[in-house]
Amino acid sequence: MNARAAIAQEPLRHEVESLPVLFAKWLVYGAAVVLYLLPLATEQAIGASIGALAVGMLLARFAHTRALRLPVTLVLAGLCVLLAFVAGQWLLDTSTGFGSRLTLILSDAVFFSLLSLGMIVALRSLSMRARVFSVLEVAFVVGAVAYTFVGHRNHMIHRPRFLSDWAWSNGWDPQMLLQAFGVVAVLASLVMLLRVQSVFKLILSALTLLLVAALFFLYAKDVRIDQDVDTNGLGLTDQEQKDKGDKGRGGQDGDGDGNGGGVNQDNPYNTPSSAPDIVVPVAIAVFHDDYEPKGGLYYFRQQVLSRYNGHHLVVAGSDTDQDVITEFPQNETLSAEPVQVMDAHLQVPTSMFLLVDHPQPLALTNSVSVSPLENPNPRHFVSAYGVVSYTLSMDYDRLLGRRSIPDSWAPEKKAHYLELPDDPRYKALSDIIVRDLDPRFAQDDVMKAFAIKRYLEKQGFYTRKENHEDAVDPAADFLFGSMRGYCVHFAHAATFLFRSQGIAARVALGYAVDNQYRTGGSTVMILNDRAHAWPEIFIEGVGWITFDIYPEQSDEPPGRIVDQDLESVLGELARNDKTAGKAADPDSKPLEIPWRAIWLGFLVALAAFLALAYLIKAFRRLMRFGSAFKVQRRIFVATLDGLGDLGFIREEGETRERYARRLQDLSPSLAGLTDAHLAWAFGSASRPDLEQTRALSRKVREELAKNLPLWRRVAGWINPVGWWFTR
Repeated sequence: MNARAAIAQEPLRHEVESLPVLFAKWLVYGAAVVLYLLPLATEQAIGASIGALAVGMLLARFAHTRALRLPVTLVLAGLCVLLAFVAGQWLLDTSTGFGSRLTLILSDAVFFSLLSLGMIVALRSLSMRARVFSVLEVAFVVGAVAYTFVGHRNHMIHRPRFLSDWAWSNGWDPQMLLQAFGVVAVLASLVMLLRVQSVFKLILSALTLLLVAALFFLYAKDVRIDQDVDTNGLGLTDQEQKDKGDKGRGGQDGDGDGNGGGVNQDNPYNTPSSAPDIVVPVAIAVFHDDYEPKGGLYYFRQQVLSRYNGHHLVVAGSDTDQDVITEFPQNETLSAEPVQVMDAHLQVPTSMFLLVDHPQPLALTNSVSVSPLENPNPRHFVSAYGVVSYTLSMDYDRLLGRRSIPDSWAPEKKAHYLELPDDPRYKALSDIIVRDLDPRFAQDDVMKAFAIKRYLEKQGFYTRKENHEDAVDPAADFLFGSMRGYCVHFAHAATFLFRSQGIAARVALGYAVDNQYRTGGSTVMILNDRAHAWPEIFIEGVGWITFDIYPEQSDEPPGRIVDQDLESVLGELARNDKTAGKAADPDSKPLEIPWRAIWLGFLVALAAFLALAYLIKAFRRLMRFGSAFKVQRRIFVATLDGLGDLGFIREEGETRERYARRLQDLSPSLAGLTDAHLAWAFGSASRPDLEQTRALSRKVREELAKNLPLWRRVAGWINPVGWWFTR
């Protein structure tokens, strides 16, 4: 084998990090491990893991410099991980006599320290063998930050609690801090790409990274992070359809007159067949006075569908449904047509704060005015506006005896709210439903509506697994077929049945929030999974009233409980409290950095480093086996180690002979020992035997003891890393 082939096959041994770089990487690794283990382990286990990182990094470096094959190193690392599970479980299953608490702490510490040891040996060995594996180290560091702060996604701005509570209580936005953490994590992970650098270059690199992080933070600290939330649950925001200029069925313009702000009227039944995968808050409503809805649900309406286009209901023109405000206020208050009768309603003022963009303002039904408000926190709210709503105050039984359509309505308006598909089954079914009414209420519109409502609630089955979107008439396909569907189907079917009995009706779109899932207080948090469609009917002398359908049968799981802390935080931000209500919160947790665990980790790492260093030192001094050549070489190396302990280190580029001459006054015998080593190295026939080499080594030690003060020799005995600098 030629020399070039031999070099090609030799493992990489020269490219190892300098000690400053190694120390910097240990700090970054330690911070990452603290983030990973903070919610999982005791502080003793965290400290032991930080110490195990130092040991593992030194072992990986030692294995690399000694050309230990990579598969062997990885197998040993894997065995260490396996031992972590076995030893940790064994300690739990075995009676150690330490007591339950101490046993748990010991098991935790053994498990996580061995796990960290095996992990770091594997990562470091791969990284030192090939730079491409440094990406694994970068991923480990960045992953620690992502793992710790992943709970903050989807506008969960109250998580993680240990950071958010502290940040809010000090007037800091935790989102801004997390952005800073992210920048620092990415830049700190670049340390993993460093190799051999001097202390000066390392410090310069660190300062440069910190400067870049500071500049980026100053640029991004006020940038709002928009939530990727689909608010098209009921076909309210299909801007793509609007841009394409698609037409609805029957030749009607799918965009109506534009008042809807991009309402998808191509097919309102073509809505998601399942609840959103990620449930996030989309808006906050703050009530100015105490208010609870009569039916137990808060209805926040955005839009109404009242015009029949030959296939389904769509947004009507600008001359109809003028009681619905579909534009955001800019500089002045927007008012709706006065349809609601005040004597039958309660005036409820609210302030609305949107967390994600919506095409129309959502407001508590029925809103009569919408006015602009100053956005108290643009980082979290996309818009803010005040609303005055008229909510029904009388009981439903007081509605009896009232008819639906007033005589004052024009024939065109009456025809508009009574239009329905040209299908006689609607009228036939509604007649069957109302024929069993008490003869006293046979002509009562409200009782007819109640009868239809009860029929749909008893016979219908709420499910998202069927949407009937491909039917010629989806409402008929639902109503005269399986009667399985969701709110859009129930709302359209009810509206057509109402209209067939001469009751003015329309479909409202927005959000419905169940009062039982609220946490109390004056704040209502609206989640994206609360998107809803419901029918409204008009009653003379009252106005439009919500007449929702509540199916008794359903395969949907119960609604999600609203996070009380998040609702409170968002409510306080809406009230312009920069501390989100945490400044005066006695339960607000301070930021708890595990300093004790970190210091324990440093101490464990220092102890492990010293133990390993002294072990290597003793091994190099006492190792005297092998061939005669190896024994004499080890004697010579041990002597150089002793000189290194005392601070006499051979300089870079200095030959052994020149080094011996430099120390001639201190130890004259060192030159003879050096000549003997060179004679052995070059195979000289006149080389001394092993006894002569040992004698020269003893002579060097005697001369050093004679010429150096006691304190210098004691310092040499204590020095654990003199051997590191032996050349």
